[in-house]
Amino acid sequence: MATIKDIALAAKVSPATVSRVLNYDSTLSISQAKKKKIFEIAESLEYTPPRQRARQSRHQPQLNMALIHFLSPAQELEDPYYIGVRLGIENRCQQLGIRLNKIYRDLPADEDVLKQMDGLIAIGRYSTPDSKWMLSMCQNLVFVDSSPIEETFDSVVIDPDRTVRMILEQLWGLGYRNIAYIGGYEIIAEFDTPLGEKRRKAFIEFMSEHDIYRPEHIFTEGFTPLEGYSQAKKLLDLEKLPQAVLTGNDSLAIGAMRAFHEAGISIPADIAVIGINDIPTAQHMHPTLTTAKVYTEMMGETAVDLVIERLNGRTIPKKVVLPTHLVWRQSCPNKPV
Repeated sequence: MATIKDIALAAKVSPATVSRVLNYDSTLSISQAKKKKIFEIAESLEYTPPRQRARQSRHQPQLNMALIHFLSPAQELEDPYYIGVRLGIENRCQQLGIRLNKIYRDLPADEDVLKQMDGLIAIGRYSTPDSKWMLSMCQNLVFVDSSPIEETFDSVVIDPDRTVRMILEQLWGLGYRNIAYIGGYEIIAEFDTPLGEKRRKAFIEFMSEHDIYRPEHIFTEGFTPLEGYSQAKKLLDLEKLPQAVLTGNDSLAIGAMRAFHEAGISIPADIAVIGINDIPTAQHMHPTLTTAKVYTEMMGETAVDLVIERLNGRTIPKKVVLPTHLVWRQSCPNKPV
C-alpha cells in the first residue's frame, strides 16, 4: 500500500508538501505542474487516503466517476484555465475517496466503462447530441464551463457577460475610453460556423452603450498565446494605439504583451493590458498582469459536490454561477498612469 513518503520520493518533494497538496492547502506555494505531478503519482501508485481506508474498512463501496474533457492533453496545456478546473475535480475526488477516470478528446470512450460510473463530469462545450449521449451513459451528469439544456443538466459556470462589464465599468471609472478587445470564437461541433462569443458580445454592447465602440478595435482569432501575439501585431498597425486592451483570457494577454515588448511599447505607460482567468503565470509576468480572477479549482470541486447531491437523491437540475473579481497588478494599475 503506497504512502505519502512513497509519493514524495517519486515527486522529489517533502512528505509535508505531498500532504498539503493532497489536502488542498490553498496557502501552499507550489507550481501547477508540480501539483499535477503529485496527483498523477498518487493516482499511479493507487494511494488511498487514511479516511478512505477507514470507510473501506467499514465495507462502504468506493464511488467511481469519469471526467470527460473536450480538449486533448496537448490542448489543455495551452490554456491553464482548464488545468485548474481538472485539478479541482481531482482534489475533491481525492478528499472523498472517489476513483476518477479521465477521458480526453483524443481518446476513445468505452461505453461499457461509462455505464458503470456513479457520475460523469464533462469539462467544456459539447453539442446537444453529445450531451444527450453522455446522459444515456449516466444520469448523474454535471457540466463545467458550459450550461447546456439547463432544465435537464447540472452545471458550474461563471458569467462572462458580467465579468466583462465589471472590468469595463472599473476601467471607465478610471477614465479609460479608447479600449480594444482581443479574443476568439466559441466553436461547438454541432455547428459548422463559429458562434458569437459572450465576452466579445458583452464588450461590444458596453462600448456601444457608452458611444465609444470602434469596430477596428475588435480582434477575434482564437484563445492561445500565439493568437494573442498575432492579434496584438494587427492592433499595432492602427494609426493610433488605444489606451488599453482587454483580452478574452490570460493566455491571449501573454501573447499580446510579448508583441508589445518586441515593438518597444511600454506597459502600462503606452497601453494597459487586462486579462481574464488569473492563471498562476499572471502574477509572475513582467509587468504582472491585471486580470479577472476565476475560481477554476472551486468550479471543479463544486462539480464533484453536485454529483454527490444527485447520488443522495436530488432530482431538480442546479446551475451554480461562481463570481469573479478584478485583481489589480502592474499591467493596469487601479489609478491613472
